[in-house]
Amino acid sequence: MSIRLKLILAYLFGTLLTAIIVAMTGIGLVTAILSYLASGIVKDQSPHEAFSRSIDLFVDLRYAERYTPEDLTSPAFAASIGDRLQPFGGFLVVRQGESWESYGALSEGEAFLRQLRQDVSTIGPNADDMFVVSAWEERDLLSVGYDFPEIDSPLTYYLVADMTDAGSKTNRFELFVLLGIAILIGIILVPLLWITTRDIVRPLRQLEQGSRRIAEGDLNFRLESKVRNEVGSVIRSYEKMRSELQRSIDTQLALEENRKELISNISHDLKTPLTSIKGYVEGIRVGIANDPEKLKKYIDVIYAKTLDMDRMIDDLFLLSKLDLEQERFHLETVPLESFYRQTMSELQMEYESAGVRLTSEYEAGQNDVVTMDVQKMRRVMLNIVGNSVKFMDKKEPHIHVYFGRQSEDWVFAVTDNGPGMGPDELERIFDRFYRGDAFRNQNVAGSGLGLAIVKQIIANHGGTIYARSEPGQFMTVMISIPIKRDSNDARRA
Repeated sequence: MSIRLKLILAYLFGTLLTAIIVAMTGIGLVTAILSYLASGIVKDQSPHEAFSRSIDLFVDLRYAERYTPEDLTSPAFAASIGDRLQPFGGFLVVRQGESWESYGALSEGEAFLRQLRQDVSTIGPNADDMFVVSAWEERDLLSVGYDFPEIDSPLTYYLVADMTDAGSKTNRFELFVLLGIAILIGIILVPLLWITTRDIVRPLRQLEQGSRRIAEGDLNFRLESKVRNEVGSVIRSYEKMRSELQRSIDTQLALEENRKELISNISHDLKTPLTSIKGYVEGIRVGIANDPEKLKKYIDVIYAKTLDMDRMIDDLFLLSKLDLEQERFHLETVPLESFYRQTMSELQMEYESAGVRLTSEYEAGQNDVVTMDVQKMRRVMLNIVGNSVKFMDKKEPHIHVYFGRQSEDWVFAVTDNGPGMGPDELERIFDRFYRGDAFRNQNVAGSGLGLAIVKQIIANHGGTIYARSEPGQFMTVMISIPIKRDSNDARRA
């Protein structure tokens, strides 16, 4: 729905709502004022009682006029009517010809009758207004005339009621009116101002402040709006744009920092073997290697350093392809026990001859199968075990390999009795080129990319990897791979 149509509908709705509020408030105000004034006449009676007594009184008078006119001239009947006016603080005055009589428990004497006769004569004999208010002894007495033309002798009943309280309340009428108008204006204007401020003015001000902060380069804030209109939609879209912009800038800064660190690490790790190669070549050039045995030794060192550099370049290339998701994963379903036996056989062939004691534990079923890239997972196990052997500091190295199942995951773990690491170092062992502080200055071969490659391979299998350690005691690297997984999670050939 367009803003124009919404504004038209809002205007029509506001006009209709205003009319309804005015009508209801006016009716309520008039009713309240009339009730307020009437309470001065009905005295302590309830409205229902006062109404019932008034109706009964006029019905009885009408009945007597029509069926028993002789009762109208009866003093007893007149006295009963006067007594029935007592709850209204009043009484009855009967005018028959030139005679005036007062009846009722609260009836007044001759002095009041003269006052009433004078007030009645003031309005004239042909006046339609039969309501007379007489000021009597600091009271206002309302006299309602009721003529009986069917009686031979002119007869008029004046029903007198005390309206002193009503008169005093009438003086407050203007206050009621002004108060009602003020309330009415408040009912109409306050919600309109509140809605306008909440739904339009405040959100636009918030949007303006956000735009100014972005223009100044400040993205560390949030724009929040619960308004369900076009302005709120604009603010939410603006907040999404700000959030994406901040995320993009943060990512760019992180990538730039990683790039600088990567270049620094590559430069350092390449410079070390290059410096060594340069030194041996200089030795050959100046004739230090002056016999065949020494020359062969120099050439072997140069060759070994060249292999290290070549291996590091291969690792960098593989890690780059993993980062860009360009490395193909050949997933296949293989028996877990077969993979376990082949892996352990390869590890024993490579490391037991070097004096490393290898033990293993298999806690899975003989028929269990696992979906994986066998070559890459074998590289994972070789990298982890090789890393343990590389940094081993014990005279009797021991490495334990575990294959098993925990809940819905396959678990592979490698535990060694090496030097271990502290908690701060454990958080970084899967970073590129990271080496623990204790080995940073040691001449340990390797590119420093092994565990970073392991982490990427496990992530592409939909799994997780973490390490726990006790400094000086042991380190365990644990891998979890989901048993039930979508083969599309990793790239196929």
